[in-house]
Amino acid sequence: MTKDKESKENCIFCKILEGTLPVSMICEDQEVAVFVDIRPIQEGHLLIIPKYHAPYMKDVDPATLQHMMVIAAKMNQALRKSDLRCEGVNLLVADGEAARQEVFHFHLHVFPRYKDDGFGLRYDPSRHFLKADRKRMDEIAAEIKRNL
Repeated sequence: MTKDKESKENCIFCKILEGTLPVSMICEDQEVAVFVDIRPIQEGHLLIIPKYHAPYMKDVDPATLQHMMVIAAKMNQALRKSDLRCEGVNLLVADGEAARQEVFHFHLHVFPRYKDDGFGLRYDPSRHFLKADRKRMDEIAAEIKRNL
């Protein structure tokens, strides 16, 4: 990935915040903005973004991340009370190209779900969700602890 994708100058969300692109804004405060996703998984798909350019989660200060989760809880409640079809809610972050991040301004997806809505994470049952070996789990835990 080129740094060009990560630049503020090429950031669609920064352009939305600057007012140069249209947006269906739900709410905003000093730290974050919440708006309707232009390419929704379901009607009611929302994005919560920091009001400063931050390509990745590591670039967002902890207080803003916490605030984003508080706002996500409010959006969850609003979706559930709305007339939109909503039997559940997913929160999703794609951090990095391998995680399928497309816009390099950190964002939290909040979207309604309902039974048989057709959306889901795909996985290979021969590779994923297999019972892990405890020794390997302990090695993984130690590796992550070393990097905290």
